[in-house]
Amino acid sequence: MSTRVASGGPATSVSSSPTAARVTPAPARPFKQVMEASQSAVVSGAESAVRRLPGGPILAAAFRPGPSAGSAHAGATPEGSAGTAGGEGGAAEGSSAGGMDDMLARNADMNLYYLQLQERISAESRAYTTLSNVLKTRHDTVKNAIGNIR
Repeated sequence: MSTRVASGGPATSVSSSPTAARVTPAPARPFKQVMEASQSAVVSGAESAVRRLPGGPILAAAFRPGPSAGSAHAGATPEGSAGTAGGEGGAAEGSSAGGMDDMLARNADMNLYYLQLQERISAESRAYTTLSNVLKTRHDTVKNAIGNIR
């Protein structure tokens, strides 16, 4: 058996074709805008969720974007940039914070429900196992008694 590769290499069966004009229309929203909107939604949701944790305001500050290098506020004091960030997102944050709180409360309720359901299923399983073991022991005892009589 040989592991040599021929100098010409294997046939690729690939052919080239000239470039064609775009068939589909250009998107209404460029991909970059979609990604920026998604990023903004994720960051604001994470910031709202973190506020419910102990030390939340400090943790929420970690999610806030800092001033960019090219912005006019780049030389501003930290108090000024924090005030700007809080002022810009204040109205939108207030409207979405209630929805986020409701969602977190519902998730907590559902987690509690599933934990209770899991506990009931475990209790039922333990009862079934106990009953099964008792019936098996009873069966084995009767079987041995019959075997001893013979």
